[in-house]
Amino acid sequence: LKGSGAEWAPWDSLVEFSSPRHVARMSSSILEQLRRAHEDQENLEKTISRLLMDKDKNKKFAPKAEYCVKELVKNSQEAANQALEIYADKDGMRREEVDYLGGKSKPAPGKKPGDVWTHFYDKVKTTRDYHRKWGNAGGALNTAAAENHDANWMYEHILNHSRVDTLFTGEEAYGQRVDLHADYLRYINLKKLKDHRLKVQRGEIAARLRKKNPEMPSIDIERKAAAAQFEEIDYIAWLGVFDQFHTVPRYCKYKDANYLSYLKQLDDRLIDFFRRCSPLTDVDQLLEHFEEDFEERFQNGRVQGWAQPTHKDPLFVLPTNRLFSNENIKKAHMTGKDYKKAVDKMKKQTIEEQSKATKLSEELDRELAHLECRVQRLKDMLGDKIEATRAHLEKKQSRTAEELELDAMDSEEEEMDDVEVPDEESEEGGFIDEDRPVYNPLNLPMGWDGKPIPFWLYKLHGLGIEYKCEICGNYSYWGRRAFERHFSEWRHAFGMRCLQIPNTMHFKEITQIEDAVVLYEKLKRDAEDQTFRAQVDVECEDAQGNVMSLRAYEDLRRQGLV
Repeated sequence: LKGSGAEWAPWDSLVEFSSPRHVARMSSSILEQLRRAHEDQENLEKTISRLLMDKDKNKKFAPKAEYCVKELVKNSQEAANQALEIYADKDGMRREEVDYLGGKSKPAPGKKPGDVWTHFYDKVKTTRDYHRKWGNAGGALNTAAAENHDANWMYEHILNHSRVDTLFTGEEAYGQRVDLHADYLRYINLKKLKDHRLKVQRGEIAARLRKKNPEMPSIDIERKAAAAQFEEIDYIAWLGVFDQFHTVPRYCKYKDANYLSYLKQLDDRLIDFFRRCSPLTDVDQLLEHFEEDFEERFQNGRVQGWAQPTHKDPLFVLPTNRLFSNENIKKAHMTGKDYKKAVDKMKKQTIEEQSKATKLSEELDRELAHLECRVQRLKDMLGDKIEATRAHLEKKQSRTAEELELDAMDSEEEEMDDVEVPDEESEEGGFIDEDRPVYNPLNLPMGWDGKPIPFWLYKLHGLGIEYKCEICGNYSYWGRRAFERHFSEWRHAFGMRCLQIPNTMHFKEITQIEDAVVLYEKLKRDAEDQTFRAQVDVECEDAQGNVMSLRAYEDLRRQGLV
């Protein structure tokens, strides 16, 4: 499925089921068509409800169920429109048939007026003739169950005709993860950006060398930094930072065709994936809201990284519409022939023609900012998918080949365990759901088998005891085990980082912000007291045997007293 506007129908045989054309072929009776439309509407609603309840059974079934629900909703709308057209009765056929059954219709010329029973038996004869002609072998859909399309049949039929397996690649895992390898390869091959990353890495290496060896000559430091091997960002790290466009220098992306092509491909791929993994979401409406929000932010200069237009940058040259990385390159360019020709040409232009160069620069800025903001918005909407992709890749890197094979076999077994179609219905026509909600009046946690754990185990682990942590934003932890484990989890670590306190073992069991701050101040004072200070801790002895601190000895020595 290519492009952001592609439509895909996961099944086709059921599409004509509740359409007006199909109903019209079933019977010439208007009231029968109306009854059939209501019956189809009810069965469609039951099927949709069942699909929504079953879609979380495994990762393969969830996208299949959503696509099926999308198509069932379309059929439900068709059935509703058919019923509304009959109720409108623009041609008067429904009223005529109602009067006929009630014995109120006028007799045909040359015939006696009939009564209710005569009309009733005429209708019975018409129905028998219809069933004698079509039976259960032909019908409108040419199936054995042409006259018994209940909710069970719809459920089974729609799943059997689904083609969701061809919608996602193996890396995407039925919409659970993203596959952006092609975009990553384009990113690391952007020449200007790669040179910038190389320059930044060498600068960081040089800074570390200066800090480690302050006496090392600058030439040696630059030589070692240049000789260091360039370490390119890996795919996992790129997935976490590919939306941080404000860190990309403006000169690396302004009027760079490769960078613009990279942004467009990344934007198209994310929109396409979002459409495929969320068929029930109105993506076009979300994009419309984004356009309105972006226009407002861009006009007010609130887009991160684009607060100042490019043509106001000190390193921008308006006559040639170019942006440079430093002042030396800009000066060298301004001494060239191309620049002088562009200046002479601009001098001959009117003020309106000169302002077009500024507008052209602003249009280029807007195009880049628009694509960058939309990619950022899509990454926010697909945040859980991207984090799942990173976790999966990190998990693969930490496992052996044997463990990966076992995981693949387990995943295949889970996919084989698909949703079963029930063979029976209740007396009311509903489904007999084997996975109905478990009776759990005490609200006990669920065990590995999907059932509530025993109450004695609940009391043994103290899962009814609540522990609150103010550092975690007053988050509640149930049970001592979960409480002790949370000190090493991300929520507590984030709270400590916000307080600018290191999350060390000294702060275990500390849940109050005030206690953590007081303890941190005490630890800093203790560390200062234990720190070796040469001016105070070093003792000196003069020729007469007097012992004093290094500071006092230096003062006396400078005065010539010792």
